[in-house]
Amino acid sequence: MMQPEDVRAALVTIARTEQAVRRTVLRWTVAPTLVTWGIVWLVGYLGTLFLARTALTYLWAGLVALGFAVTFGLQVFYERRVRSPIGRRIDLSWLVASGYLALWSSLLFPRDPHIASFVLVTGIMAGYVLIGIWLTRLMLVLGLFVTAVATIGFLLGPAAFALLVGLLGGGALIAGGLWLWWSGRDDAR
Repeated sequence: MMQPEDVRAALVTIARTEQAVRRTVLRWTVAPTLVTWGIVWLVGYLGTLFLARTALTYLWAGLVALGFAVTFGLQVFYERRVRSPIGRRIDLSWLVASGYLALWSSLLFPRDPHIASFVLVTGIMAGYVLIGIWLTRLMLVLGLFVTAVATIGFLLGPAAFALLVGLLGGGALIAGGLWLWWSGRDDAR
């Protein structure tokens, strides 16, 4: 029979292992995903200010394809290494949310691209906030910050929205990803 001290030591070991696995998963999947989407937003939204509609459509199509390829490629690669029921549910949740966001954007973009962009950004950030509630506070902070930036930009008009979401929103995603990467290193503890 285990003594109370042995039980406490085992629970501490389990908690440390759980924390180490979580840090590793965040470092190798969430961090590069945030950096990728931050670059997509930075280039895409700033391109919105300078490119004609046809070129802009091609730019966004390529950037979004790149973002999804990196995101789902990382998930598939690391899902083989770390099996987690919650990870699969999160992936499925993002897939469902992406479907809804695609539906909304296909209906809204022809009518009003400015509103459509706002709905997309804030819809994605709602997902970040929800993930932040469950997994890591950084996602909560990023979601709320980018939502505030997008709301201010939306109220100021399309050019301000593109500039603010591109620079501050994309920049926040890049910074958040780099912070997760750096803080997830074994020697960063």
